[in-house]
Amino acid sequence: MAARSGGIGPAFVGRSRELDVVGALVQRAVDGESGGLLVFGDAGVGKTALVQQACSNADPDALVLVGACLRLTSMTVPFLAIRSALRAAPRDVVSLPQLPPGDTPANVPVAFDAWIDDLCRERPVVLVIDDLHWADRSTLDVLMYLLAGPAQRRLALIVTARAGELGDDNVLQRWLADIRRLPRVEELALEPLDRVETGDQIAQLLGAAPHQSLVEDVFAHTHGNAYLNRLVVHDLTATARHLPPDLPGDLKSAVLESWRSLTSAARELTRIVAVGGRPVHPRQLSDVTSRPVDAVLPLLHEAVDAGVLDQSARGGYWFHHPMIAELLQQSLDPDERVRWHAAFAAHYEKTVTDAAPTADGSTPVEPMVAVADHHYRAYHPAEAYRWALRASDAVGAVGGVSEMLRLLRRAVDLREQLGSAVEDRQELLLRLMQAACDAGAHEEELRAIHLLLDEVQRDAQPLLVAELLVRRAHLRFTVGHAFLSASDMRSAVAFASREPASWQHAFALAELAHAKIWQGDPGAPALADQALAGARTSGHPRALSYALTAKAMSALVGGDAEEAVGRATEAVDASVAARDYWAYFNAAVWEANALEIWASRTFADRLRLRREQLAALGAPHPYLAMLSAEEASSWLAVGDWRECLDRLRVALGSDPGPFADVSARLAAARLAALQGRPAEARGHLDRADEVFIASSGYPNFTFDAVRAEVCLAGGDPAGAVEAALAGANSPGMPPTMCEWLLPLAARGLADQVEAVRVVGGDPTPLLRAVDGLTARFPSVIRDFGLPTELWRRQVRALEGLYLAEVARAREDADNQGRWVAVIDDCHEGQLAWEEAYACWRAAQALLVRGHQRERAASVLRRGLALAEELEALPLQTELEELARTARIPFGRVDSGAPSERTNRSASSARLPGLTSRELEILDHVVAGRTYGEIARALVISEKTVSSHISNLLRKTGAANRVDLARLARARQGRPRGM
Repeated sequence: MAARSGGIGPAFVGRSRELDVVGALVQRAVDGESGGLLVFGDAGVGKTALVQQACSNADPDALVLVGACLRLTSMTVPFLAIRSALRAAPRDVVSLPQLPPGDTPANVPVAFDAWIDDLCRERPVVLVIDDLHWADRSTLDVLMYLLAGPAQRRLALIVTARAGELGDDNVLQRWLADIRRLPRVEELALEPLDRVETGDQIAQLLGAAPHQSLVEDVFAHTHGNAYLNRLVVHDLTATARHLPPDLPGDLKSAVLESWRSLTSAARELTRIVAVGGRPVHPRQLSDVTSRPVDAVLPLLHEAVDAGVLDQSARGGYWFHHPMIAELLQQSLDPDERVRWHAAFAAHYEKTVTDAAPTADGSTPVEPMVAVADHHYRAYHPAEAYRWALRASDAVGAVGGVSEMLRLLRRAVDLREQLGSAVEDRQELLLRLMQAACDAGAHEEELRAIHLLLDEVQRDAQPLLVAELLVRRAHLRFTVGHAFLSASDMRSAVAFASREPASWQHAFALAELAHAKIWQGDPGAPALADQALAGARTSGHPRALSYALTAKAMSALVGGDAEEAVGRATEAVDASVAARDYWAYFNAAVWEANALEIWASRTFADRLRLRREQLAALGAPHPYLAMLSAEEASSWLAVGDWRECLDRLRVALGSDPGPFADVSARLAAARLAALQGRPAEARGHLDRADEVFIASSGYPNFTFDAVRAEVCLAGGDPAGAVEAALAGANSPGMPPTMCEWLLPLAARGLADQVEAVRVVGGDPTPLLRAVDGLTARFPSVIRDFGLPTELWRRQVRALEGLYLAEVARAREDADNQGRWVAVIDDCHEGQLAWEEAYACWRAAQALLVRGHQRERAASVLRRGLALAEELEALPLQTELEELARTARIPFGRVDSGAPSERTNRSASSARLPGLTSRELEILDHVVAGRTYGEIARALVISEKTVSSHISNLLRKTGAANRVDLARLARARQGRPRGM
């Protein structure tokens, strides 16, 4: 996902709400109202970066003065932060006040305030003081006087401070109490980055979208601290999937900085707390360490005062940042660590034994889990195994599916180390499989199924084998190993057919029909009918849901929308009764498909409804992420990119699992490509390819079309053609977004033809490829499904786009009419991105070939308004440049000379055969200057300008000055359009 904010550094992401708060304060100062803002947060959370980012976005007339307080140990420098702000002042700030050395004179706050007052009359002033927790008293006095100053002046005062370094007796604490009573002073508590923002920051630091497993590792360690994120990935490459076991030395130093300030006794005790692994109470530490509570409490309080530990409302103590615990555990000698784990195991085992039963008669869960964990880390395998099983039952009873899965996974591993165990291995694996299913841990569930298939007696348990084979096929599909395999389903049907009245037989038949529908097998509908009859006879909701979905798919392929909707809706209800979330996802998507095509608001709205229902059912995040990612693609297709971003944040808010990861990556890659961030787009696509290696083998994903769009955004039209044709020529059912493939292929060819013509090359081989394309595909590929009116309009729009791109390659003289028609067709088809693109091409054709200035101006402004709303920056740039060249006003003033625009000078393009004066004039033509403006700029006559432009048209073969500017820009090799 894109980081929407720009930045002063390479890794500023997110923080839109916080930026709005700081930006509003600065804007009020620009408007004449003074105010102050206190920004609090942990060390490294990003306070300074936030303020710098907000100031970089401020009014350019505002003067930003930045000073910093320093932690000096042997001396005090009066007005230190104020002095540093004045030293860093721009050179155009004259008459800086002279601050006296030594102790604070009483008149300094007044004098400095008067100087600020004079400065604010000239321009708005933003005074930033960083790290206020180290401020000297004289600086605090000056800031107090400024904040208490006049309300009507153009001053914004922003200070940052570490929340964990403001002790009860601190001078700053008393200063803050007074400041909070003043009007126009606000506070902003800066929280760590969330998981999505952490992923965005890592992407910027590594230069590509990271693998989700790396994001999980980093977030688990840093909890979103921006500075720690930077340190922890410093030596990694973009292909890293996990953090190395040994964390960087700089990270350890930063994390343990406050801990090293503790006394040796407090450091020793906090190491023991770290071994405990969870919040501990003083009496627990007393029992574990055999120390009196009165000896433990002062050390805990010392750690709290230093910001190392926090005390919860329930009286427990745990680390302010969990990474401190991890590093302190690592710092212990292994034997010492084992000894303390054994002590904690004994303590918690006694706690469980002595605990009174809860109201429902059960034993408290948390100490049981602690016993299991500490026995495991103390290398007591038999005790760890026994307590892992006992604790897994306890946490499962209260809905802790993830914790239950972790404990069962450990029990399975420990069972192999024990000579004997009471529990049957197959039964244990079935429990593990179910726990993984409940947690949405698809890869873990798949591993359990592989182990079970090796364990079960196939002749004695054919129904279990059939169920496992079908579920294995689902999971292999979900984790990207293979698309739904008809051969696997046939094997499952063969095993289940030994009991044809069983629900497993109907289940296997339904999924065999499902796989065959994707293959276009004409026998699939009959299998779906047979599966549905068997499922209704068995009365099993799981089999019924899959059979109904297969029947819905069959009806949709056959064109019966009414039946498809009814069957899919019934399938959703059956999946709820079965609590089968994979069945729910499958049924919900096909229900939406039966209502309207995927590129529609209707489709997205239905998925939103089902996602909200699934969340209410308590489904694990990977299934919610799967629906969210599908929904995001639909919102993006209809141009609602903000809603798309919101859904991607839901999908990636926690580990989404491979399926949703890929789906979200493809949507994010497409959005980045359309909005002009090709490197980000390529990173997302690369990660999707990592997860699903045989990407083109998944027809329900958009790999081929998105790959083509990413190639176009990156200036690789040949790669776009290759990607689009890979999807167009794929066997079986056409892939999602198949209707886009041929327009994208034609566009790639047209771009290549234009590039060859610009340099005077021979485009004949490329034109033969265009002819071959239209001979092989005379019209766009149509996906199977419901031929709704919206679908017909989209097909008509994409068909028109295909033909217009072909005509562009062939330089058809009357192609402007095609482009104009495509604009309206795209609008009727709710294809906003394509509509904006068509506006650019239509305006270009009308100006270059059609000489229809008024109509071109209308089309151009329409496209520019769309591009601005979509934030399609490449298109916006093309349309603005076209408007300047044609001297069409579009609501913006470009006062810069040609060389001042962002890389828009054409002189570097070096069109062959031009003189230096002609190249100079060409720069002005590209910038949209009139003959008179060029003449005045170059101190020549308009007649001479006209003569030079006539020569330029003759030498380049351009039809007019608009065409000339187009050729010059194309010569620069810049990626064009979306």
